[in-house]
Amino acid sequence: MNITLEKIKALMDDTGCEQSEAETALKLAEGNFNKAISYVSAMLKYITAYKAKIILKNDNIFGLIHIITNNKNLDLLRFSVVMTFNPVVYEQNIEADWFSFEKQIYSYRLVEGAIENYTKTIDKNLKEFVDSNLKSNKILTCKDMKLLLETYFSENNVQVEIVAEELTLRDFKKLPKYFPDNIPKETISSEYSSVIELEAFIFEDSSGKKVENLKVGDKVLAKIIDTRDIAHYIGHLIGAKKEQTMIPIPTEVQSVEEIGNEYIVCLKYSDLIFGIAHVDRGRTLKVLETKDPTTWQTKFLPYYSNEFEKNKV
Repeated sequence: MNITLEKIKALMDDTGCEQSEAETALKLAEGNFNKAISYVSAMLKYITAYKAKIILKNDNIFGLIHIITNNKNLDLLRFSVVMTFNPVVYEQNIEADWFSFEKQIYSYRLVEGAIENYTKTIDKNLKEFVDSNLKSNKILTCKDMKLLLETYFSENNVQVEIVAEELTLRDFKKLPKYFPDNIPKETISSEYSSVIELEAFIFEDSSGKKVENLKVGDKVLAKIIDTRDIAHYIGHLIGAKKEQTMIPIPTEVQSVEEIGNEYIVCLKYSDLIFGIAHVDRGRTLKVLETKDPTTWQTKFLPYYSNEFEKNKV
């Protein structure tokens, strides 16, 4: 039987199992690495993806909730949610694989009817509630998680449908094949599971606003110019892509940072999707709407000056 330290380490790296588990699997497989992977997969299904859809009957609010836990140490691995007045979300198939379900949640956040502030509140508070209850109440089954959600929404006359998808650590790390082979899987995983930043270009207009005067909240006309496949997928979701071409859309300025002779402008497309534009000093940008707090003062200053002169003693 050919069981080497190299094989043991390789099996641990590939599956996320511990050394004793790798040794046991290799012994059962008589040293065959591929068979050992199958044995580890059978032994280590301790990742659970809970996919739930809910109705808050008192308020006619519909929601999708995605929770992934590690049942070995009762840790919360992933959490995402959308709350909306749009009943179409309740047609979502909760039997879909966990990655498809998670993608749908983020896409529904961009659809009309989504309740952005309430989604943010639930995203924070329910996540903390689940995390704090995992270990103390040993949430290990679909029934446990359903009861937990019903407890959290107990005052909202909630209806919960939930299923659980059992995964190995290897299954969890291996994303479904939604993107081409030339896209590194670790890139997709890291970008999609947190904030996504896309390269963008802000259009110019001679009668617009200097980049030096750009303010948070201003709406500019911008286009995603990121060439990665994930950018084209996101562009389709947010309406920034028509057929096969990226198109300019109004986008809100999230932040403006001066670095050397240029400004880094962060544009907000959604809670998790941002555009990053590099703009040279002195450029005049096309601003569709401004939230500059001085705008109203500038507009009405002549009026106030005249009134002051009239009433001056």
